[in-house]
Amino acid sequence: MNHDDHAIPAVDANLDPPREVPSGSWRIRVLTATYRNQEFEGTLQPVIYLFGRTDDGESITVRYRGFRPYFFIVEPTPESIQTASDHPDITETDSVQLWHSGAQRQCLKLYTRTPGVVPNLRSLFQAQGLTVLAADIPFAHRFFYDRDLSACVAVRGTPLSREDQTPEFTTDLVVKASSISTTEPFKVPFKVLSFDIENSLHDEHLYCLCLVLRHLDGSHSAQQLHGPEKEIIQSFIEAVRNHDPDIITGYNIDGFDLPVLERRAQAKRAGPLVLGRDGSVAKQASNRIWRVSGRVVADAWWNVRREVRPKRESLGAVSLQLLGRTKHDVDPRKMDTEWASDRQRVLDYCQEDAQLALELLEHIRVMDKYQDLATVAKLPLDDVMNGRTSTMIDSLMIRAADQAGVGVPLTRHQQRTGHIEGGYVHTLKPGLYHWVCVLDFKSMYPSVIIANNLCFTTLDPAGKGEIVSPTGIHFRSPTFREGLLPGLLRNLMADRDSAKASMKAAGTDEERAYYNGLQEAIKILMNSVYGVFASYFYRFTNLDIGASITAWARQNITNIITELEREEIPVIYSDTDSIFVASPHSDLDRTVAFGQGLAERYSKTDAVLEFEKVLEPFFSHGAKKRYVGRILWPEPGTIVRGYETRRSDAFTFQTQALKTIFARIMDADTEGALQLAREQVTLVSEGKVPVSDLVISKGVGDPSRYKDPDSLPHVQALRKYQATGREVVPGMKVSFVVTDSSRTPMQVEPYFDDDPPRPDHRYYAGRIARSLARVTEVFGWTEADLLLGSQQATLFDGFAQPAASNQTTADQPPVKPSSKPRQQKLF
Repeated sequence: MNHDDHAIPAVDANLDPPREVPSGSWRIRVLTATYRNQEFEGTLQPVIYLFGRTDDGESITVRYRGFRPYFFIVEPTPESIQTASDHPDITETDSVQLWHSGAQRQCLKLYTRTPGVVPNLRSLFQAQGLTVLAADIPFAHRFFYDRDLSACVAVRGTPLSREDQTPEFTTDLVVKASSISTTEPFKVPFKVLSFDIENSLHDEHLYCLCLVLRHLDGSHSAQQLHGPEKEIIQSFIEAVRNHDPDIITGYNIDGFDLPVLERRAQAKRAGPLVLGRDGSVAKQASNRIWRVSGRVVADAWWNVRREVRPKRESLGAVSLQLLGRTKHDVDPRKMDTEWASDRQRVLDYCQEDAQLALELLEHIRVMDKYQDLATVAKLPLDDVMNGRTSTMIDSLMIRAADQAGVGVPLTRHQQRTGHIEGGYVHTLKPGLYHWVCVLDFKSMYPSVIIANNLCFTTLDPAGKGEIVSPTGIHFRSPTFREGLLPGLLRNLMADRDSAKASMKAAGTDEERAYYNGLQEAIKILMNSVYGVFASYFYRFTNLDIGASITAWARQNITNIITELEREEIPVIYSDTDSIFVASPHSDLDRTVAFGQGLAERYSKTDAVLEFEKVLEPFFSHGAKKRYVGRILWPEPGTIVRGYETRRSDAFTFQTQALKTIFARIMDADTEGALQLAREQVTLVSEGKVPVSDLVISKGVGDPSRYKDPDSLPHVQALRKYQATGREVVPGMKVSFVVTDSSRTPMQVEPYFDDDPPRPDHRYYAGRIARSLARVTEVFGWTEADLLLGSQQATLFDGFAQPAASNQTTADQPPVKPSSKPRQQKLF
């Protein structure tokens, strides 16, 4: 995320007002950070602004002057030195030594007048054939890195009166800071404003806007705005100013409400959407993200989507799923007549949408989660809620690079050539297994990075490095140079262990929840490192490093599997960082002891095995990443991977049918599972399943980006959905029902609870049979058998079941029998 892309225009302001006010100190949770170019004694200078909330509940703006933008050029030529000396936008230069491309190199540090001139200067020196470093770091981020600030800061300074503020800010306090330093993290309650609009389907004009405010004490209040459009918009801007929320939310406000408000404000000459705490205008930074200075825009739809991954994404469906509340819909196709006939009904409907969006945001607890993530990443809240993963990794890596005197390269986009081979997946034979121990490698990729000192700073293209990866890439040992990345991950692992220890020792539920959130945030960041370093667009990326990481991981897991098999311990399955092993025992106590013994025996420094769970039984139809197991230890439960019970585009009846069949299989009731599978297919084919249980939901992008959009059912559904006036943006899921699969392309209709379309039952029967057959084929019933409701012969006629085994006869060569079908229980 780059706040600097939307830096506030320069204003004339004397930054040192003559009025003397007593100084003070504050502890602040930072929401956003930006800068302004301001006039001081005839010179334009960048001034840092931090916005947040104090630990005693006051909203605050912090102003700090004196930090200067800079970047580096590597091995400057006489020409470049002269250019820097003569250029009016370069205020000072300094000679420094930085490590770059495998060696210490002479560099020139260039201080600039303002951050905005850096891109042109960068291009100027690149045109001279020079390498430029650290010239694309957002200025506010650079301030955080250089001062080693975190999500919470301690500020000393002087409060400014309203008369001394230029411009006037909306926060309770405005402080001219004399010092800013990091402080111990703490959480704060936020003031949240949720809003929703209702408008005409025909010409987009606004009928009303309703907002709901969550106050700092947790109480809610509401406001309904209607009348002339100009008054609605201006009243909303005034409400944001007066209530001064930290968070602005609503359901799909990024993609619908805010863009509509912006267009209507222009059409009605209502002025710009001045929603910032500093009087600045709300700006759309991308197709989804909006930036409001001093506030965080947290779209409830987007946050629900990434946290919950619901099958249906309409506000009504999500509210029912998460809150257990039905939503009173007003048909947007009839909004004009609805407004004309019953305004209060529409207003109440609008207010309910704002209320539900707020409750959803509270329910999924994203504000707690991202406060923890901001603490770990050492960034303002907005940067972790609405930024990229690479921004969080940058925050830690650039600090480490600066401290070690390592040059920070520019973000680059590498050409995609081939792909990095992923984790190892062991062959999984179909069948039912008993007393299975699951062992996981603790932090597999981070452990590999630490153990082998993998980093762009240790990569040795000359091939002299002492550490050689399975792919043949050389790295220097820690005795020569410890890599930045291993050091960073080692610190994170230690921090997580400390947080987990504090969680166990916590005396209250609140304290326990705090440390649990912290260790989960560290885990998220650690697990993100590999993905960033294996990408094609990250500033520190080298694909040789990514390939080396996965190669060592594959080597670790295959070595252990070889050792286990040498001891004749059956390995049932393995995937990336997990190993599934058959216990020789048929009781829980001895199986647990067996699993713990394996973890101790096969753990080593760079591959620590943790005994995670006991499954009894464990089933798969033989496809990788698709299995089901009943957990007996450490906590009872069920685990399902890969099947349609977890896929968000599966329809409800499909998910329910699989779950019930899996339950029968976990009880070793094969006969019951097969009978149930036949019954489920019959119910669908006879039209005895509610239409709501046959709804398919799928995310849809911009139709113009598809090769043949007219052939795609989800694009067809999107267009029909948009024709009803419903709010939808690229990437949002649309819910539809297949109505005629005999046509090309097959016909679908968007699904609405109050007007469900008629399904093509033959299509759904075929799809449910295909889904269930992945399971039933292990027991001899194919997709065709399920559709027919019978089979001419079973797979298991003609040979006997073995006496005692961890594996069913499904693993043995099938023998096609000639006898009539018979019921046979396999277990």
